Amino acid sequence: IPPVPTILDKNGRFNPRGMGILIDRLLASDIDGFLFLGSAGEFAQLPAATRKEVAEFCVQRVAGRRPVIIGTASCSTEEVIELSQHARDIGADAVMVVNPYYSKLTDQRIYDHYRHIADAAGLPVLLYNFPALTGQDLSIELVLRLAQDCPNIVGIKDTVDCMSHIRRLILEVKAARPDFLVFCGFDEYMLDTLLLGGDGVIPATANFAPHVTCGIYKAFAEG
Repeated sequence: IPPVPTILDKNGRFNPRGMGILIDRLLASDIDGFLFLGSAGEFAQLPAATRKEVAEFCVQRVAGRRPVIIGTASCSTEEVIELSQHARDIGADAVMVVNPYYSKLTDQRIYDHYRHIADAAGLPVLLYNFPALTGQDLSIELVLRLAQDCPNIVGIKDTVDCMSHIRRLILEVKAARPDFLVFCGFDEYMLDTLLLGGDGVIPATANFAPHVTCGIYKAFAEG
């Protein structure tokens, strides 16, 4: 599932034509779905109105041909809920939410943030762990608690340069909730994640070389 870049024009405005070209190219490949407005989609640099415009265009362009995940993260719980409900209303299949950045929060406060979102979003939610950028790791214990308490928190993208963290998610969280999805975020951990019992990868390289990541996944699936 590639984390698709948001295509902008030379003035920094959303470029629907360029975005459409990239989406159509990916639809012609073997990818399993799309993630829009993740880190590569520059969600943190775009105003909410633009994020909604991008989400609407992308969902319409994909037109149900593959599942679509929309990144709806914000430091504001209220804004995450607003963007997540918008994603639901335009027909997205799920949302992905990185934890609040800038402020250091206790696990309880991060739990409350995600719990409010899960209760209000109205569609499946993927956690997004990227401590190198947020400054704060989602602990295994926190992820396990959210997975057990919130049925519509369905998985996690774990962008960590540490295979042991992904391994613990698979061995401890999936053991308690087998349907919980574990995706790695760094491309080079794709095969290791699959071998350990994880579910896949959200790799930037799939935007320009989908035959490589899709080929690895297919070869693994076929034994």
